[in-house]
Amino acid sequence: MDNDWEEKVELIDGQVFYEKKHPKQSYLWNPDIHPSPKNLRTWRAPTYAYIWVSMAVIVPTWTLSTVGMAMGLNWIQVLVYMFLGNVIILIPTIIQSHGGARYGLPEPQLTRTRWGIYAAQVPSWIRAIISMGWWGVESFIIAEAGTYIYFIASGVHISSALLGKIGPGVLPLYFPGLFWGVFIAVIVAQIAIFYISPPTKGQTPLRILAKVATPIMIASFFGMFYLFASAGNFNFTPITTFNTSGGSALAQIAFLNANVAYWATMAVSMPDYTRFAKSQYSQTVGQIPMPFLMVTIGALGLISAGVAINLGWFHVTSTLGFFSYDPLELLAIHFPAYFSIPILFGVIVATFSVNVFANSIAPGYDISNTYPKRLTWFRGILIGIAISIIVGAYTAYSSSVHDYVFNWLLTYGALLGVVEGTIVFDYLILRRLKFNIRHLYKKRGFYYFWKGINPAAVIAGIVAIIITYAYPWGLSHAYAFEVLFNNSWITAFLISGVLDVILNVVWILPRYNKFGSLRTGYIDDETRTLFETKKPIFIKEED
Repeated sequence: MDNDWEEKVELIDGQVFYEKKHPKQSYLWNPDIHPSPKNLRTWRAPTYAYIWVSMAVIVPTWTLSTVGMAMGLNWIQVLVYMFLGNVIILIPTIIQSHGGARYGLPEPQLTRTRWGIYAAQVPSWIRAIISMGWWGVESFIIAEAGTYIYFIASGVHISSALLGKIGPGVLPLYFPGLFWGVFIAVIVAQIAIFYISPPTKGQTPLRILAKVATPIMIASFFGMFYLFASAGNFNFTPITTFNTSGGSALAQIAFLNANVAYWATMAVSMPDYTRFAKSQYSQTVGQIPMPFLMVTIGALGLISAGVAINLGWFHVTSTLGFFSYDPLELLAIHFPAYFSIPILFGVIVATFSVNVFANSIAPGYDISNTYPKRLTWFRGILIGIAISIIVGAYTAYSSSVHDYVFNWLLTYGALLGVVEGTIVFDYLILRRLKFNIRHLYKKRGFYYFWKGINPAAVIAGIVAIIITYAYPWGLSHAYAFEVLFNNSWITAFLISGVLDVILNVVWILPRYNKFGSLRTGYIDDETRTLFETKKPIFIKEED
């Protein structure tokens, strides 16, 4: 039968397998974005747990809690909102991950079902630019840690005039040759690991990196906490005496959404990893620890900041003073080399790991999807690195609380809220977790819609962005619009998701797909038969 029928779609234990290749559809297909075959779907729950440790145990997580203090929140509010924000973003992350694990697909190809086979490039590029912005932030931190190691190992004297002033954003001004030399070395090292980890071979080196990096990262960050805590006899009471009345309602909403936005890129990106999942159980159970990891590292950062204040290592004359807290600087200045160098090395491993998993792999797929015939995943990453350097998001991270939260986290959080609202509402409500995998690679298939664009997703996204950004854009200074922007991810998520469903139900799907309904799900006969009979479907060649 296989000789007479070219295309075969098979369902095994809830996962869909599709072996037909589409070299003639070179604008929509290449080997890197083909559904993962059976032999590569081997990643189990511990692998996904390792990946999340590799991403969560980093300096920005450590300092995010002090950002909340700088916004006027007390320590209890900070930890509660850190946990709640990460629980909120974990939900769309697992839903999006379900598509990757079921179909063996990276994110850009899943997005074709929602935005259309050509318009899918819009949300993919949004994700790529934001991810590569974070790539620049993390590479900056690696270069900072590497520069401090050089200072300590070589005995370079740091002027007392610079103590407390050489944190992120300032160090390159004083030691530009050394700092930017380390920065370039960091870029080269990351390119090397990507080069030996092509998707067509299951990216085994990356999986090994996650397993090796995890214990180093945990030991380093808990070691850093112990050094700070023991130096101050575990006296962190200054943290409990700040902002006892709590932050304003707007500040609380903004900090909650800043935490949601913190991992909003991964809520889109996780299919790039779950496409190799052994099962849905593997990807789901492996990701559940994420909120607990985030609040644990945030708590360690808060306690350490309290100890540093008590020791007089940095001073807080107002809540905004918390943003000057730089644990790497304090580690390099106040502790012996035999403690500080190994821990700074662990910070480098941790930050390198998050840059690989959270900020690089996904943009490679996004950019490759723009022109699959010429752009492989690796070439996409090289382009993404160039974009990161141009974006220069580390300037927002290192300048002020306002820039970091409002001009970076909340601003891009709204954009990703638009993307994720469409993802969740479309996949759950309209598609009922099922779609036709063959048509993702066909120019005139089910997901072509209007000239390769789903107008419902585009219109819903534009409306959500205008409403969410009305306050910072100056379209309205009403308090209600200020609340909507401070609630950026949630606002954009709900508006885009609900409007996308309405426009699809009353306009797009009846016009372009003409099968299914809101009650039963918009599922074609072929896909419905596959899931109901659980037998392979054989289809004649259509190219």
